[in-house]
Amino acid sequence: MLLALGRLAVGGHEVSVKTDKVSAWELVAFAAPAAPLLALTLPTIVFLPPHFEQHLGLSGYAVAAIFFGARIFDIVIDPSLGTLQDRVQTPWGRRRAWLLAACPFMMALVWWVFVGLGRDAGPVIAAGSIFLLFFTLDMMMVSHLAWSGEIIPTYHGRTHALGAVQTASAIGQALMLVIAAYVVQGLGGTDSDAVSAMGWSVFWMLPVTVLLAVFVARERKVPPQPHLTFRAAFDALLHNKPARRVLLPDLCLGIAQGVSGGLFLFYFQFVMGFTRESQTLVAIFFLSGIVGVPLWWMIGRRFSKHRATQWCFLYAALTTLLLPFMPHGNFPVVAVFMLIGGLAQGGSVLLTRALMADVVDEDEVATGLRRSGLYFGLLLMTSKAGLAAGPLALGLLQPFGFTAALGAHNSPAALTALSAIFVGAPAALYALGGLSLRNYTLDEKRQAELAAAISARQARNSENT
Repeated sequence: MLLALGRLAVGGHEVSVKTDKVSAWELVAFAAPAAPLLALTLPTIVFLPPHFEQHLGLSGYAVAAIFFGARIFDIVIDPSLGTLQDRVQTPWGRRRAWLLAACPFMMALVWWVFVGLGRDAGPVIAAGSIFLLFFTLDMMMVSHLAWSGEIIPTYHGRTHALGAVQTASAIGQALMLVIAAYVVQGLGGTDSDAVSAMGWSVFWMLPVTVLLAVFVARERKVPPQPHLTFRAAFDALLHNKPARRVLLPDLCLGIAQGVSGGLFLFYFQFVMGFTRESQTLVAIFFLSGIVGVPLWWMIGRRFSKHRATQWCFLYAALTTLLLPFMPHGNFPVVAVFMLIGGLAQGGSVLLTRALMADVVDEDEVATGLRRSGLYFGLLLMTSKAGLAAGPLALGLLQPFGFTAALGAHNSPAALTALSAIFVGAPAALYALGGLSLRNYTLDEKRQAELAAAISARQARNSENT
């Protein structure tokens, strides 16, 4: 790895800040685990809830309770996992060890949930399986996201690293969707066959990508962390205004994506009339997200990350509102529209995470602690709190008499409710998330000041020791 020296002005003095240049190969290896890890989030939102209802024979209320409960469980444990990982030092570092240790358990759980569960499982076994799957996934995702905020510790460097992560995740998600579309539309298989195929794909991707990251990419050494009382740590978190400014749009994004993902297949099959093409439309939508990642990354470099985030959210709101005007049953037109509308999906996740990586610097200046795990755990907490809206939205359709088994033969009231929730809620939330970032202050100049202050403190600590 090459070593670069930068000079930043702090308090009228120039301070040298060292940054290791990460090679393209190392960045690819580092980002690789995001492909199976983030790919798993898509089936758990879009495919597993309908699979549990239609193929495992569970009621809509039971499915909503299982997946909503699992999301609430996520909300509780994510920050705790992040804090634990911040505090534990191993010969493999603070991040890589968790990926390596959790990988075999993740493989076993993926096989069980996607392939092994049958109609005789019942709601208790199904719920326990989902809770364990989510817990292990959390363990790996928190460690990998915290690592992504540390591997290139500069304002645009973090966007670059997280862009690689988001590209890998988009590729993984797109692969899941292509597999699902091919199994259902190409081979004439069932949705259950598609779930099984996705499970086997993730099963084999996990060990390959995790080993690649662990043995090729390296963690930065973190100086000894000073002790901080729980009260002081909590106060620092409570008074971190940029953190709150990032968590709000991320919550809006999570709710919007949760509602869209949970109802996507039902809306396009039962309302739009794409009985067998809906899997392909999902694939097109998320494949477009891969194209959107470098697009929004470039916009962020040109106009700042928070402005790019605002524009990305407002773009998503506009394209969502246009969806009801698409011609029903006209696959070519709707496919082109999904390609255009999907551009914001990768960018919105990338930019909120890149903003949070800078927030960690603000916290480190205030506390002396590098708590990437805690802050990315909080970010995952708000994301998953939002994603809980997916199964919750499914539950909200039940009073309108909506039944998945009836398909397009549901009552007009049920289909109207489905359309209103699927389009209206995400559009409003995207708009709210974008507007909430007005007058955001943690820009490139402020991050450079924070980085210099951190570097100066580390230099003083080195001199004292």
